[in-house]
Amino acid sequence: MISFSDYIQKQAMSPAELPLVHTTEYFNLASIRASHTLQASKCNVFKEPLLYFFYGRPAYRDSSQTSPTRDVSFYPICFVFQPDTMCKKVKRLYPFDTGASQHGLYEPAIKRGEALTDYQVPAAVESARRIVNCFFETDEQYLSNKPKLGVLFSPTEIGAESYYRLINGGGDPSCDDRCSAVEIQIAEGVDLRQRIMAVALPTCFLEDDALTDTLLKVWGALPLTYDADAGMRPIELHGAIRYIIRQFYRQSSLL
Repeated sequence: MISFSDYIQKQAMSPAELPLVHTTEYFNLASIRASHTLQASKCNVFKEPLLYFFYGRPAYRDSSQTSPTRDVSFYPICFVFQPDTMCKKVKRLYPFDTGASQHGLYEPAIKRGEALTDYQVPAAVESARRIVNCFFETDEQYLSNKPKLGVLFSPTEIGAESYYRLINGGGDPSCDDRCSAVEIQIAEGVDLRQRIMAVALPTCFLEDDALTDTLLKVWGALPLTYDADAGMRPIELHGAIRYIIRQFYRQSSLL
């Protein structure tokens, strides 16, 4: 049998590299600004401090944030890093969100007991580019979660076939697009003063002059703003983040 990792290593890479993105909530911003660093924190899945990114696609959202709120602390912000920023820091790479895999959301296509052991690929961004090229063909299709049609597998390529079945709707009915968002794990902090491109955040946050000064002058990041009206559900705002980041990629010739 050909492992999923070996199958991926045989694939050609997509032509270009997408940025890495990390999403968090506003209430974490004070400590981030104090240290100018995204810090690794204890992961309940791998039992060690880790910092999580997705390749290109800002797919993370807190599914529990479904109640309307006037508290901006729960509004999401997303950091976008230049391609090739963390190539030497990557500890693990998976073709999906590992946390969701351990909640059984990828079953029946991929069993939770097999997800972590059978689907880890070499810890290099090149693996992400191979996954995109193989299963989505283009970066646009990957960002839109639109897999290639009619991909065929040999009887020995069971892992790759199971993943293809997963990203075409073979998981639990409540499974979202994180089943196909390439996850990148880093086991150390990331300095925001190095190679950050942009930060997506609510427009109202730029009323804070000190925050604006940090974004522009200290981090050298472009603010990408979206409207977040009081009384919204935080989970509703992630669609706006995806839209403005996709537009930023196009304007920056990353797509």
